[in-house]
Amino acid sequence: MKRKWRVALLMVSSIGVVFAPQAWLRSQFTDQIYRNLRDVPPHEYGIVFGARVNEDLSLADVTRERIEAAISLYKTGVITKVYISGNNRHNREAEAIADYAKNLGVTPNDIVIDQLGIDTQDTCRHFAHLAAEGILLTQEFHLPRAMAMCVSEGIQPVGLAVNRLGFIPVRGSNVLEIYSIRFGRYTRESLLTWAFILGLYGSISNEAERIE
Repeated sequence: MKRKWRVALLMVSSIGVVFAPQAWLRSQFTDQIYRNLRDVPPHEYGIVFGARVNEDLSLADVTRERIEAAISLYKTGVITKVYISGNNRHNREAEAIADYAKNLGVTPNDIVIDQLGIDTQDTCRHFAHLAAEGILLTQEFHLPRAMAMCVSEGIQPVGLAVNRLGFIPVRGSNVLEIYSIRFGRYTRESLLTWAFILGLYGSISNEAERIE
C-alpha cells in the first residue's frame, strides 16, 4: 500500500514539475491578457502567429480564429496594421492567412507578412525589427509562452485570447475529445516553455536562423 502511495506521489510531483513554468508564466502575464474585444487597448499592430493551413490553402480552425480576431480589431480601429507570420517552407501559409484577411476587408498596404515565422520566437524576433509593442493574437494556451518570448526580444506585448471570442463555436465532437485536445496542447506548451527556460528552444527549432 505504501508503495502505491509513493508511486502516486511521484506521478503527481512529476506532473507538477512539467506544468509549473507554464502556470508561472500565466500568473505573470494575467493582467496583460484580454478575453474580449472591447477591452483591448489600441495598438498599431496586431500580431497573428501562423498555424496550420490545409493543402487547398483553406485555414484550419485554430488559424482562422487568430486572423478573425485581427480582422475584428482592424475593422473597429483598435489596430491599424496586421502583422502575419507563418511558415512558408512547405506551402503558402503566411500568404494564405493574408489572403483571408484581404478578402474580408483588410487593406493590403496594412498587412505585413513574415514568411519565416517558423516558430513563435522567430515571429517575435522578426517583429522586434519593426516595432516595440503589439497585440499578440493567439489562443489562451499559447499566450504565456508567446508573451515571454516576445518580452525576451524587447517587445512590450499584450495578448488577446482568441479562443474566448466565439469565432469557433464547436471544438470537438464530445467532452472527452475536447478535454483531450486541451490537455495535449497544454502539455506541449509546458514542454516548449521548459525548453525556452533552459535555453534549448533555439537548438530545437532553428530552421529560420539557418535560412537567414
